[in-house]
Amino acid sequence: MSVFDSMPLRRSIQVGVLACAGLMLLGGSLADDRAAGREDALVSSVGSLVGDDTLDPRIIALDLDGAGWAERVRTLDAVLFAREDAERRREVALAALRDTRAELRTVEAGEADAERRVADVGERLAEHVAALRARALVLFIGHGEEAQLDELDSIEDATLGARQRQLAVEVDEHQLGLLDDLEDERTALDVELADLRGRRVALETAEAALVRSHDAATADLADANAALPHAIDAVRAARRGASIGGLDISVVALDAYLAAEVTLGETLPTCRLEWWMIAGVGRVESRHGEIGARVVQADGRPSRPIIGIALDGRPGVRAIDDTDGGTLDGDPAWDRAVGPMQFIPETWRIRGRDGDGDGVADPQNLYDAALASATYLCRLGGDLSLRDNLRAAYFGYNTSEHYVALVESHAERYAAFDLPRIGTEIDHDGG
Repeated sequence: MSVFDSMPLRRSIQVGVLACAGLMLLGGSLADDRAAGREDALVSSVGSLVGDDTLDPRIIALDLDGAGWAERVRTLDAVLFAREDAERRREVALAALRDTRAELRTVEAGEADAERRVADVGERLAEHVAALRARALVLFIGHGEEAQLDELDSIEDATLGARQRQLAVEVDEHQLGLLDDLEDERTALDVELADLRGRRVALETAEAALVRSHDAATADLADANAALPHAIDAVRAARRGASIGGLDISVVALDAYLAAEVTLGETLPTCRLEWWMIAGVGRVESRHGEIGARVVQADGRPSRPIIGIALDGRPGVRAIDDTDGGTLDGDPAWDRAVGPMQFIPETWRIRGRDGDGDGVADPQNLYDAALASATYLCRLGGDLSLRDNLRAAYFGYNTSEHYVALVESHAERYAAFDLPRIGTEIDHDGG
């Protein structure tokens, strides 16, 4: 379950700019950059925009720092570019395959037609040659008898015979001309057929090359798709450990403060609490959970529990007997302030809240502690948009002029931070 599954308003404004199923929304710009010949390093990063519905959407738009963050973003960018390039190559290969196969079908049909025409000419040529051979045989056999008849018959008969022979010669010459025409036609068809066969071989070779290109692109795309979820998860994890430029608050701590702001905006809108009001307290109490070289982990807990000094009545320290049997602070004799917002166990018992939706109110968890502090400030001050009311709430949190002045100075500094605002609710599923 998401750490914010219990917060409907927060879910409603989550902006997943990129998700595993929606990364192709940026495909056009990536393809344009690659097609224009720009190197990856010159193309704007998109990996840093990957969505994360467990974080406040305003954080996604922030400039983040850190070697681990930059490396994970570069890796995701590389995977995105590889994926886009593979898809582009596959599409190009598919388009070329469609054109090549259409042309190949046309050439194959032309080749089959040419082969039929060659066969037809061959048959007609064979019949014509056979007829000429038969004619030649007749002439060869009948030549001597015709000469003798010319000498014995009358002049009229001789003239008629000469005319018949002349007509026969003319007929033979016409037949020989037809033979030449058929042979020329066959030669032309042979050339056409050879050209078609050559084109077919070339197209088959091109088709095979395109199939290999398509298969290679498909394999590259499968590799990129397999690597993509891991790269996205790595960016999301790295974002939580990144630092925010111009702000001494970790991403997780800021998200905890923003989560409290959103929750109070829904449950107690008249309080008008803003995230920086809580952040001022968190900075003074525990440096946002990082006091003593601690690190706030992804789940909002510090790398080591934060437990204050024993409230044993020593000079300058209140005396508060143990109220929880040492359950929260580990001290069965005296109470100690616990967690990043430094709640006394008895106060936590009354004011503790579950800010991350895991069913447990844990003072060591920054999400829980931030929501508890926000609720407490609202109870103490009412409408916190009024400076006097906010100051009174801070005094209720700790009755020290120095403490309140310090909290106010940090809170004012955070209020000046240019945090992106969301003017309208955005449906997380629809974008």
